[in-house]
Amino acid sequence: MASLLIALKIVPMIFVALFPVVNPIGTALVLYGMTGDVDDKTWTSASRRIALNTFLLLSFFFFFGGFILKLFGISIPVVQLSGGMVVAAIGWGLLNQQEVQQAPADEKKQRDSTGSLQTRLFYPYTFPITVGPGGFAVVMTFSAHLDRESDLLVTLEQASAITGIFAIALVTWFCYVRLKFLTQKISPSGARALSRILAFFVFCIGVQIAWTGWHTLNS
Repeated sequence: MASLLIALKIVPMIFVALFPVVNPIGTALVLYGMTGDVDDKTWTSASRRIALNTFLLLSFFFFFGGFILKLFGISIPVVQLSGGMVVAAIGWGLLNQQEVQQAPADEKKQRDSTGSLQTRLFYPYTFPITVGPGGFAVVMTFSAHLDRESDLLVTLEQASAITGIFAIALVTWFCYVRLKFLTQKISPSGARALSRILAFFVFCIGVQIAWTGWHTLNS
């Protein structure tokens, strides 16, 4: 019973740790600025795929991230530094992207838009926009600090961690789907303004992650 209680504590811990890093609410609005012309049915399907990719990617790094880093001799602070720079570059690009005059979409244009979306579901929509180096660092840190007193406890803790990761993926899917419809009620200028503001925060998050990695390397 004690082992089960210890393991269950990981579910809310990993969820709370991942939520501000994944930031599903803010990221959904950022993605809307990049995919605003996609129809609702396509976006619903895309949201489900992004959430699934998020779950699989975080789970993979939870179980195997430590081995990959050891294989290449890479430390978590280095992942934070380099990955934070990538996130900051994406935020900067979104902040400075040119406005595109949208014409009425015909059938061919809709097919092109849908095809373009499908090729971007993993990169960059899942990685690094939804899941970046901060998420990798969180799950790898939890994996490295599992209580290994017994095989049973490790198994329970791993199951709890996967439950927490699934919960964050589920919330991500819900936010992406609902905020897609919510933003349709906002004027185009308002949506663009929100996208720019949130892009700035994406840039700041990237800088913060990179700074954390740099500070850890030099401490």
